[in-house]
Amino acid sequence: MITVSGFAFEDPATGEEALKEQEAIEYVNKQLNFEDTKSLLALYNQMVTRRMFHTEVGFSYLKSIQDYLMKSDVDPAVIESIPVAAYEGNDKMDSGNSSDNSNNSSRDKNAGRRNDDVKAKNRERKLIEKNKKLTKLSVSFIVVSIVLVITIVAMFIIANTSDNPTIVNYEEVIQNKYASWEQDLQRREAEVEKKEKALKINK
Repeated sequence: MITVSGFAFEDPATGEEALKEQEAIEYVNKQLNFEDTKSLLALYNQMVTRRMFHTEVGFSYLKSIQDYLMKSDVDPAVIESIPVAAYEGNDKMDSGNSSDNSNNSSRDKNAGRRNDDVKAKNRERKLIEKNKKLTKLSVSFIVVSIVLVITIVAMFIIANTSDNPTIVNYEEVIQNKYASWEQDLQRREAEVEKKEKALKINK
């Protein structure tokens, strides 16, 4: 059992997916500015439309943003509803099989139980394989979506700000790095000259 954000997942594949969603949520939260409701609304609607989350962890996060937007000055009509995908099992097939088994239970109850156990194991194995495939696809989708979201948020920030300290800091880092390289090069040249003088004296 894997516990993530207060949710306990018995299925390991679903638990791993929830962990990935929690990491994505923590990363997005570092980039968000909840005071900028326009950017927050755009980000929220995009996450809902692209169906970035598939577990209770992601749905809970989307719901918290939705509640925040509802309490703000944003028009509720433009706030997307959160779709929850329901995965249906093979209940109809199971009911049919159970009726057949009940007809034959009077002949051989033990054989019927063994058949049920085999079917349950096969169904569980198929679900685990399906969850693994969905997890891989969802993780890749989440990573790509987060990159796109961060890019869009960055474009909003750049468009709304005239001064960009990040670029200034970047230029300072580059200048400091070149200055460090130049000092290191001068130091090495001095050491080489010193060694050459020492060799000439020894000769």
